[in-house]
Amino acid sequence: MIYFIINPHASSGLGEKTWVELKKILDNRKIEYDFALTTREKRADFIADEISKGLTTPMTIGIIGGDGTINEVINGLKNFHLITLGIIPIGSGNDFVRSYGYKTSLQNYLEIILSPKKILNYNIGKIKNSYSERKFIVSSGIGFDAQITYTVNNSKFRKIFKNTPISKLVYIFSALKVIFEFKPVPFTVIEEEKTSIFNSPFFCVIMNTPYEGKAVKFCPDAKGYDDIFDFCMINTTNKFKLAFLILRAYSGKHVTNKDVYISKGKYFKIETSKDLHCHTDGEQVGKSNWAEFILLDEKIKVIVK
Repeated sequence: MIYFIINPHASSGLGEKTWVELKKILDNRKIEYDFALTTREKRADFIADEISKGLTTPMTIGIIGGDGTINEVINGLKNFHLITLGIIPIGSGNDFVRSYGYKTSLQNYLEIILSPKKILNYNIGKIKNSYSERKFIVSSGIGFDAQITYTVNNSKFRKIFKNTPISKLVYIFSALKVIFEFKPVPFTVIEEEKTSIFNSPFFCVIMNTPYEGKAVKFCPDAKGYDDIFDFCMINTTNKFKLAFLILRAYSGKHVTNKDVYISKGKYFKIETSKDLHCHTDGEQVGKSNWAEFILLDEKIKVIVK
């Protein structure tokens, strides 16, 4: 049996509309399934916990939502070894699915869940800081990019125009606002075999897959299933150069610049001189002056074809 977890509010209500259409297909083909829609009181992590904590036999979970919904499911799941995920991407960014390729229609995603031909074991990471700890499957970071997500999530305009196309513009305005307000502070980067001090980084990001922030390819070589993290830091005080490098990152061409530090590893710790925002898959995990990023032993099976 397949259990679907649906975020009905994803992409201005597209999640609910998509589920109505896909449910008709499942019913017409007499496919056995169960489902739950997320609510403010019952998020995807609570639903994932409920359906997996007593699991004794394999189960496929279909997620209809974006990267935030996937993150909630990953953080709620128990018995990872019995779970296979299938994703029907209805988010604003869909960076996780972007890592293994888009399909021509949402119905195609349903078809590969029903008849999978290729399943990959994706790595899972965890961020720990002085505020909390949380798993991630796409990326996690501290500094500039995390402050953008904080600004977006707390924007009055986002609340006013929630579930409308205008809400997508909030990301652009928030990025412009933060780029002028943010002041870099020194980072101490502790890797498995060395410690480095960077005097003026805007942010660093630990990537499990290549993309974050709606298709920004900060770590072009990241695979998600190669048992290692990819690390990217932009170290410059020039805000115009920062903007230039982020634009270059859409094609992954920023990595050759001398102000971009790229590394790989299973463990990173960042120490800073003041509390900075942290994120995991675009979700906030509080402010802290340190953060650890740990590659976990457990993996999650994901249908990719």
